[in-house]
Amino acid sequence: MREPADVAVVGTGVVGLAVAVELLHRGLNVTVVGPRAGAHRGQGTRAAGAMLSIFSELEPHHDKQRAGLETAERLAAHQAYPAWLERIAAMGGDAVQTPAGTWVLAPAGRRLSLNPIADAARAAGHSVEEHDASNIPALRVPASSAGALWLPTEARVDTAALMEALSRAVEHHPHATWTTQAATSVSAGTVACTDGVTVRAREIVLAAGCGIPALLPEHGRPLGLPPILAGRGVSARLNAPAVELGQVVRTPNAAFACGVHLVPRTDGTLYLGGTNRLTLNADPEQAPVLDEVAVLAADAASLLDPRLGAATLREARAGLRPYTLDHLPLIGRTGEPSVLLATATYRCGVLLAPRLAQLVADEITAPGSLDAHPYRALRPMQTPRIDDVLAEGAAQDLLEHLLQGGGHLSPAQQAEFAAFADLALRALLEEGSKAGTAVRRLWQRAPVIEAVPALFVLARRLEAVR
Repeated sequence: MREPADVAVVGTGVVGLAVAVELLHRGLNVTVVGPRAGAHRGQGTRAAGAMLSIFSELEPHHDKQRAGLETAERLAAHQAYPAWLERIAAMGGDAVQTPAGTWVLAPAGRRLSLNPIADAARAAGHSVEEHDASNIPALRVPASSAGALWLPTEARVDTAALMEALSRAVEHHPHATWTTQAATSVSAGTVACTDGVTVRAREIVLAAGCGIPALLPEHGRPLGLPPILAGRGVSARLNAPAVELGQVVRTPNAAFACGVHLVPRTDGTLYLGGTNRLTLNADPEQAPVLDEVAVLAADAASLLDPRLGAATLREARAGLRPYTLDHLPLIGRTGEPSVLLATATYRCGVLLAPRLAQLVADEITAPGSLDAHPYRALRPMQTPRIDDVLAEGAAQDLLEHLLQGGGHLSPAQQAEFAAFADLALRALLEEGSKAGTAVRRLWQRAPVIEAVPALFVLARRLEAVR
């Protein structure tokens, strides 16, 4: 029987392979578990736009202390990226480029959404320029657009090129083994795979995203694993000859998502993304549905450039983004010290990958390194109260969610509707009501702000049975 590896890494997305590369660089024997080739259905990395967003994910209502923590970690990842890519190339992977420059376009009535982005960039010593939206090269933005920011240090990366480079770096390393079958279960020291093979390792890093709970007994509760939720995002790859875009263009976060965005690809196509919907049935085999693609298409044409309506669709993908109740990553040791986590990166996995890989490798080579880190897997994590979440901009996000797909209200009407929606959402919580009971039951399953759109579906179902 083969000697156990020092570490088995379960999961072959960007975080899993980044952890494997970092551990190999430090001289450990590593076994990677998970598919190398294939469609990678449901994998967040393969469906990602891979905007390396340091500042442009910030929103006006974000808690300042929390925003500072996340920005600091993103800055650390940004600083690590060049050396990380050089290391991957030196280990046998191809060179990967990260073209710099991101435009953040504020749609009508959203000018204030640019302020926290600009403030954070300036505070970190990064350049930021304020522009009229019409200054964005290659786009014919709507005349009603409220303004734009140019962030010259926010970059992008081609996920296909990055994943191929990471895969080659692992495959070529003499201390690496790759078991290409999917894992079916994990326990201390062992990983069982679909082909009946059992991988043995002294320590195991789980980097399989939304699939992690299914690998563990009782969904990981004996190990202290908190709930891992899934945000389903759909993206499209377009041929759009009329739009010769050279940089990322995105809108600020909206509708519980990261705004609609265009990312140029090295093959001349444009990546289009922007949807995010909580799913309680995280099925990686579920293909994009027409409604999701329609939202992307309509938002791209109405918010970025009407010429995008004539683009042809090359491909559409769905990816599952893992996240936690507090929306922060999970890294480090679980209640079973030999089993570690590297997951829950939500919308920032491609950017955070080298940073999280360093932190997890530090914990493996120097146990206790993560004991005080805010992302540690066994940190206290309170279930948020629905009343508090509704106060954090939920009504405005809900409005933006409802207006996806080309819906439109004037800024004044949006403000009025958001105020009304806030009152209506709070009315649903009335003690003793059938609606209130149903809402609280839903909240027990998914106590996060992304559950708010599901309240509309819930209300429709309650109405149907009256």
